[in-house]
Amino acid sequence: MVKTIVSLLGVIICLNITAQTFTCPSTPSLKYLFNTKSEISKISHTQDLVLFQPAIENWRARFQLIKNKSGLFALIDGTGQVYKATNIDDQTATFNRIDSTRFMGYNFDAINFSYNELIYSFGGYGFWVRNGYLTHFTPGAEWTVDKINVQFKTTNKFYSYQPKESKLYYIEFPWDSEVTFDKIINSTVVEFDIKKRENKKLGKLNPKIGFSYKYFSIDIQSLNGVLNFNEGEIYLYKFSTNKVYKLVNLKIKDALVGKSGTELETTFEDSGKIYYSFNNDTTLRTLQISMNDFEEEDYPIYIPEKNYMYLWIILIIIVIFISIFGLYKFNNRKKIAKEDFVEEIYTVDLNSNEFSPIETSLIDMLIEKSNIDSHLTVDELNSILGIKKKTIEIQKRVRTETINRINHKFNVNFNLETVFIERTRSADDRRYFNYIISKANTKIYLKKATI
Repeated sequence: MVKTIVSLLGVIICLNITAQTFTCPSTPSLKYLFNTKSEISKISHTQDLVLFQPAIENWRARFQLIKNKSGLFALIDGTGQVYKATNIDDQTATFNRIDSTRFMGYNFDAINFSYNELIYSFGGYGFWVRNGYLTHFTPGAEWTVDKINVQFKTTNKFYSYQPKESKLYYIEFPWDSEVTFDKIINSTVVEFDIKKRENKKLGKLNPKIGFSYKYFSIDIQSLNGVLNFNEGEIYLYKFSTNKVYKLVNLKIKDALVGKSGTELETTFEDSGKIYYSFNNDTTLRTLQISMNDFEEEDYPIYIPEKNYMYLWIILIIIVIFISIFGLYKFNNRKKIAKEDFVEEIYTVDLNSNEFSPIETSLIDMLIEKSNIDSHLTVDELNSILGIKKKTIEIQKRVRTETINRINHKFNVNFNLETVFIERTRSADDRRYFNYIISKANTKIYLKKATI
């Protein structure tokens, strides 16, 4: 469970922002995106796009672009920082920062998209763990975590965003370790309903298909699909109909693949045209594209999920049998599992009075909440600690041990006898508690933390 906590929080770093406005050289792509009235559902191949260097020490900024009716936005990968373009001409592009984010590190390679004028971040990875969290950004405010029915770990390596359907189609990444690979195989295809905030497994990726992200992946909104270069060919994948189409117009293929050593940059589709440039040439090129350029293949993208209800019935019978004839053994194992779980979720050096990275992250989050006269609820704390789906007994135990340990270390380190993290009754429901850190204790903690 430590992995889940780190995945959510990342590392909380106070950003010393010296300027809110940044200027960088303009490109034809940036100028077009700034001036167009269209909403661009997905802007691909910006991994090498370096607009400017933010005031973050030892940080090589990687930018992702979003275009909606409100304007053109640049997001720095893995930081939550959001910049809005205020002016772009032939020579320069100017961006203003519109967030005050202090969280970093938990959402590298997240799927960033715009829906109903709000900017969303979905999935990503940090500290060797991928996640499936959904957050949204409100200008003038902060990033907020949205509740979804179930999470599937994913990144932006391959996905198809269809805003007209309010759907996001993506591939589940079940691996926790950082690995290097060029193709996506043996994965689960998932449909995310943005309106309902619901994930749904569509099926297993067809063994005939191995999505490649080494070259390019372009959402074609007008064709309701995503274009992908795979095994020397270009295919259009339409997830809503589970169909595959092969590009037979060789002029389009030759134009997109380019010469050896060239890679696409800042690529997108608008009104039936693909706009693109190359890494060695910022010239903005266009290609007209339609379904007449494709031929349908005789195999689907994924193998649909089957109904295994009878297996569930058998499983229920087995569970009942075990419960009746092995109750003592089952309860004993359950007890051991609880103890192992607690050790797993919060492994610290009990002989050390130094705050662990997880404890420091939780303290900084509480300070953030307290600074705006807010608090951390029991549900939020359970989510942070990764115990929301555990039993009430485990939740209480982990919360109590965590808070007591932090309070003890605070008193030892600062030679005080006080309650650092306080519990207050919820005004909405007196049965529940909220968690805060007083401004006085915040001042003491931050003063020594900056020394």
